[in-house]
Parts: sequence; structure tokens; C-alpha cells
Amino acid sequence: MIDEPTITVRHVASVGWQVLLDGDQWHTCRKEQDARYIAHHVLIAQAVLSGERAGMEVARELEEAAAMVGHQIGECAARRLMKQAAVRARE
Repeated sequence: MIDEPTITVRHVASVGWQVLLDGDQWHTCRKEQDARYIAHHVLIAQAVLSGERAGMEVARELEEAAAMVGHQIGECAARRLMKQAAVRARE
């Protein structure tokens, strides 16, 4: 059984909006919208990998999200998951 990552968004008064990426690694985002965007696309990626979603449109959406994550965060588990799911969505 594969452990599903927990995706959580939180606001820390002295820091700002954060999204949980790799178990216990929190990434601070510039805006709440960015944190929720990342969390949302990780959930879409999980749905693709579980067979619940597929298609070219989903693949393009995940590729766009992965590019944004790469730009803001760099390589991380969330980005790898989105890229893997984009490939699967195209199959």
C-alpha cells in the first residue's frame, strides 16, 4: 500500500501562507492562492494515479502546475508527483 502524502495549507501569522510538501517540510508561499493551487494540483495528481482522472486536459493542467512549482520551489515530491501523473494522464 502506498502512503498518500497529506496536503495541508496553513497560515502562520509571522510567516504567511504555507503548504505541506514532503511529510514535514512546509513551503512558504507569497499568497494563499499559491498554497491552495499547489495543494489542489497534488490532489489532482493523486486522483490520476489512482485511476479516477485522465486525459490530455488534465495532463496539461498538471504540467502547468509542475512548472509553477518548479519555478517557486524547485524540485520536490509535489512536483515529481505532478509530473508523473501528467504522463499517466496521457496514457
